[in-house]
Parts: sequence; C-alpha cells; structure tokens
Amino acid sequence: MSPFDFSRWTVEASDRPKFRDLALTAEQVEAILATKHGISEILFQEFDHSTKRGAVPHAFMKALIVFEEYGRDTSYGAIAAALEVSIDTAKEYLREARVAVRTALGIELVSSGDNVRLVVANDAREKAIRVLNVFEQHVEPALKKLQACTKSLAASNVPLALPARAMAILEASKVDAGEVA
Repeated sequence: MSPFDFSRWTVEASDRPKFRDLALTAEQVEAILATKHGISEILFQEFDHSTKRGAVPHAFMKALIVFEEYGRDTSYGAIAAALEVSIDTAKEYLREARVAVRTALGIELVSSGDNVRLVVANDAREKAIRVLNVFEQHVEPALKKLQACTKSLAASNVPLALPARAMAILEASKVDAGEVA
C-alpha cells in the first residue's frame, strides 16, 4: 500500500463525461456520413475525454474506426481480426460505440447475426411495419372500446371525465376517422 492516497485524482470510467445529443440537422448528419470516418471524427472532436485516454483511442472507438474503414457494413469477425480480439470482445466494443453514436448523433448501428451495419431506409420501414402491427393488434381495439364507452356516456348525458392525454387521443382518433364535429 502506498503511503499516499491517490484516490482523489483517480477517475473511474463511470465518472467520464457522458455522451450527449449534439442536436445536428439532417444536413450536418449527411455531411458526417459523407466522409469515410465522419462518425469517429465528430465523436473525437466533441467528446475528447470520453473517446481517448491521452492520445490513444478507447477500445470502442478503435472498433468504430475499423467499422467505418470497412464501409459501415461488416462482420464482427472482421472487426475482431483487425483489432486482434475475440468476436465477443468486438461485440462488446461495438455495443459501447452503438450507445455513443445513438446518443450523440441519433444514428443507429444494427446487427444481424455476425454482421453489423449502419441503419438503412429498409430498416426504418421494417420497424414502422412492426409498430403498425402492434398498433393494429393492441392499441386500435382498445381505442375503439374507449370510443364506444364515451359515445354511450354522451348518449346518456353523463359528463365525461378523462385525463387530458386520453381526451387528446380520442380527439385525434376522431379526426383520423373523419368524425370531426
């Protein structure tokens, strides 16, 4: 044990500054994506203390650099080989990178099996279809039941006392259904 206590100067990984939303415009994001290492460069520029130790990039940033070097569409195996680590370690590094990229830039990295890539329009389309399916299966029937209840109460001249958000949803659903009074 050292006679001197260094704990005051020790910075834990959890104490590093966190990533924040850079609130970039679509044009700015497009410009970042137009350069080969644009994502890595903006993260280094804006979050120096969270992306490097001294002059050396953190492991997750090295994985992100390799990901961008390989065209933002590659396999975990290729990244692992480039970094000389196991595939599981490469996946962990890219999980960290995914959080940083999503938080700072609002860009999603998606993985499918051994592949990882930048989100594309088809990914957004598939996600929209899943959301619509959930809406049609669960939300829409519940909304129709609520509308039936409110119509019954209105026909009985019973005052309707619902939370403001519920009223807003009901009003919006009337507009969507063409039932504006």
